Amino acid sequence: MQITLKGGFTFPIMFAVLAAAIVLAGVFYRRAYGSLGRGPWQLLLGLRIVAIVIVVLLLFRPVFSYQRTYQERPAVVFLIDTSASMSVADGASGVPRIELARQQVERWCARLAQDFAVHLMQFSDRAMRLHDPSQLATLAANGRATSLSTALQAAVQQVPKKELEAVILLSDGIHNTARSPVEVAGKLGVVVHAVGVGASLRSHVSFRDVQVTGIDCPEQMPIHNKAKITGSVEGIGLRGRPIQVVLDEDGKPIQEAELTLDDVEGSQKVELEFRPEVKGRHTYTVRVAPLADEKIAQNNQRSAVAMVTEPGIRVLYIEGTTRREYGAISSWFLAKDPDIEFCSMYQTRQNTFVARGNLPDLVLKSIPSDEETIRKFDVFILGDLDSSFLRAEVQEMILRRVREGAGLLMIGGYHALGPGGYGGTPLRQAMPLRLGGRQIGQITDPFLPQLTPEGVRHPIFANIDGFFPTRAAPPREAGLPELEGCTKVEGPSPGATVLATNPLAGDMPVLAVQPFEKGRTAVFCGDTTWKWQQGPRALDQPTPFLRYWGQMVRWLAGRSEAVEAKASLAAATDKGLYDPEEPVKITAIVRDDQGEGTTSATVVAKVQGPSNRVDEVPMGVAPGPGGHYAAAYMPTTAGKYAIVVEAKVGETALASEKLPIEVGRVHLEFEKLDMDEKTLARIAAEAKGRYVHVSVADNLIEQLSKKVRQKTEKKERKLYWPPGLWTLFVAVLTAEWILRRRFQLR
Repeated sequence: MQITLKGGFTFPIMFAVLAAAIVLAGVFYRRAYGSLGRGPWQLLLGLRIVAIVIVVLLLFRPVFSYQRTYQERPAVVFLIDTSASMSVADGASGVPRIELARQQVERWCARLAQDFAVHLMQFSDRAMRLHDPSQLATLAANGRATSLSTALQAAVQQVPKKELEAVILLSDGIHNTARSPVEVAGKLGVVVHAVGVGASLRSHVSFRDVQVTGIDCPEQMPIHNKAKITGSVEGIGLRGRPIQVVLDEDGKPIQEAELTLDDVEGSQKVELEFRPEVKGRHTYTVRVAPLADEKIAQNNQRSAVAMVTEPGIRVLYIEGTTRREYGAISSWFLAKDPDIEFCSMYQTRQNTFVARGNLPDLVLKSIPSDEETIRKFDVFILGDLDSSFLRAEVQEMILRRVREGAGLLMIGGYHALGPGGYGGTPLRQAMPLRLGGRQIGQITDPFLPQLTPEGVRHPIFANIDGFFPTRAAPPREAGLPELEGCTKVEGPSPGATVLATNPLAGDMPVLAVQPFEKGRTAVFCGDTTWKWQQGPRALDQPTPFLRYWGQMVRWLAGRSEAVEAKASLAAATDKGLYDPEEPVKITAIVRDDQGEGTTSATVVAKVQGPSNRVDEVPMGVAPGPGGHYAAAYMPTTAGKYAIVVEAKVGETALASEKLPIEVGRVHLEFEKLDMDEKTLARIAAEAKGRYVHVSVADNLIEQLSKKVRQKTEKKERKLYWPPGLWTLFVAVLTAEWILRRRFQLR
C-alpha cells in the first residue's frame, strides 16, 4: 500500500508549497489583526487556509494504491451445437444427437463446477451464451445452418485467453457456411477439444435414404436459349431402385429424367435441359419424391435461383476515318447504353487503328482476323471503311457469324457501300440494297428520311416515327435537323424491306433491312446522324438519336424491346439463395431522363434481415457499360432478406427496386447428415487439442488441468474529487468574501 502523487511530484515539494502558501496567507491577514480582533481574524485565516489546501490537492492529486492477490479457477467453455442436423437420432439407442450432447454437458458441469469456471454457449449459425446450466434443458436443435467458425470465435470472447484452460466443442461436425473453421481454430491461440456427436448413417443396415446432394445451376440464363441444370443424387441402401428426378421452375415441373440408383458412395449426376421462356428471377428445384421406406425426406430436394435475361449485346464498330459520326455513335450512344458492350475502332493512318470500348476481356489493336474474336460479337457496324482493309476471309467469318444469328449494319460514307468497293465483295450477298460500283457517288443535298409504311411499323422506329415525314404527312415532332446527304445505291435487293427513302432523290432507299438465315442485316446510307443529337440537345429539345441507334442495334441482335427516353432504375443480385457468410453482390443500372446510362447518380441498397435491422450499403460506379453500379453485402445470419435499391439522379428520386434473397436453404441442415469426424479432428489438431467421440469423452474431461491460477490485481483510489473540491473551493472563497465585506475589509 502506498500514497503517490499523479503529477509525478514528491510529497516534500507538495508540503513545501502548502507551507509557503499558508505562511503568505498568515502574513497577509496579520495586518488586519488589530482592527478585527482575535475571533474574526482566526475565522478569515482559517477559510483562506482551507482554500489553499483544496488548490494543493487539485494540483498534486494524491492517490492511494494497493495490490490484491487472489486465486482464480481456470475457465472452460462448452460449445453445444443446436443446428437442425443435431435432431437426428442415428445411434442404436434412438436418442437424438442434441440430447446426447446435453446429457454429457450436464454431467460434466456438475463434475467440473468445484475446480473450474464453467461457461456455456449454444450455436448454430450464431452463438449465444447460456447464463445457467438449467438452460441446458431448454435447448432445441432447430438452427437453419451451422457455423463452427462463428462458434469458435464467440467462445474466446467470453473469457480472457490467459484464464481459459480449453474450449470444448460438441457437434456433429456438419459445417455449411463460408468461412473455414479449421483456419479459424488455428488462429485462436487457445486449446480446442472437439467431441463428435452422431454416427455415419451408412453404418446401419436398415437405413434407406435418397438425397439430392447438389444442384449446379447457372446464375444467369439467356432467354430462349438452351440451358442445363445438373442435379447430384445419392441413394443409400437403395441399389437398383429406379427413381424420377424432376426439375421445377417456380414450383411447376418443366423437365424430368429417370435414374437408377447404385450402391457406390458418392453422387450420381442427372442433367436436365430446357429453354427458359420468361425473363426475370426464377427458382429452380431438383427434387425426388419421398420413397415409402425413407428415413428422412427433408433432403430430397435442392433449389437455386437464377436470372433469365436478355444477354448483353456486344458490338464491333469499325470506321476508316475519324469523322464526327464515329464520335457521336461511340460517345453519345455506345458508351451511354447500359445494355451494350462495345469495341469501336478508327483508322489514324494506313492500317493503323485506335480502339476504345468497355470490354474488359478484349483489347484490339487491329481489325480482328480470327474466328474466335469474331464470334464474340453480336452486331457488326461498318462505317467509312474501304473494303480493301477488310480481307475476304474476314468478311467470310463475319458472314458465318451473321448466318448463326448476329447482325450486320453498313452505313454511308465516301469510302463505304458502293464507293468503298463492297459491291464486289462477299458481304454484298447479305446486303438488303444493291450497292453499285465505286463510281456511284454521293448525294449532297440535305434531307430528312421519309418513312415508308413498313418503316412506321418497324421496331427500329418504335416511338420515334413522329420525328420523320411520310409520303402522306410531315413530321409530328418539328425541329429535327436534316442529314447532310447520303451515299447513292442502286435499289433494294430481292427480299429486302425498305424502311426509309430520300424524297429528293426519287425515293431512293436510305434504310433497308432483311433477314439473312438466322441473322439480320441493314444498310443506312446516311452518315450525319450526329446532327440529330448535337442540335436538339443544345436547345434542350427531344431527339430520336439514342432510341434510333439503340433500337437499330437491338433489332440487329434479334431483340424486341424498345428504348425509352426516361429515367429508370433496374437492380439485381448475383443469386437468390446464399450460403451463410457468403457475400451478396448487388448490381444496378441507372438511366437519366434521356434513357442514357449515367455515372452521376446516388445509389444505395437498404438491406433488411431477419432481425428487422436495416443496413445501408452505398453503391459505386462499376466498370463496363455506362450506368452500372455495384456493391457487396455480408449477411450475418440465415433467413430471408429484403434488399431495396434506391437511386437519385440530381434531385429526382427514381422508383426503387425490391430484391428478396434467402441466406441458408430451407433444408440446408439435412443435405448432409453423416457426422464429419474429419473436420472435427482437423479443428482439434489446429488448436493443439484432441478429438474424441462423445461416447468415450469422459477421459478427456478428467485430463483437464485443475491448476489454480494466481492473480494479482492493482487497485487505486483517488484522495481527491475534482467536482466536490471545486465546489467547496468556491463556497469557501464566497464565505470569505462575505465576511470581509461584513468586517469592512478591502
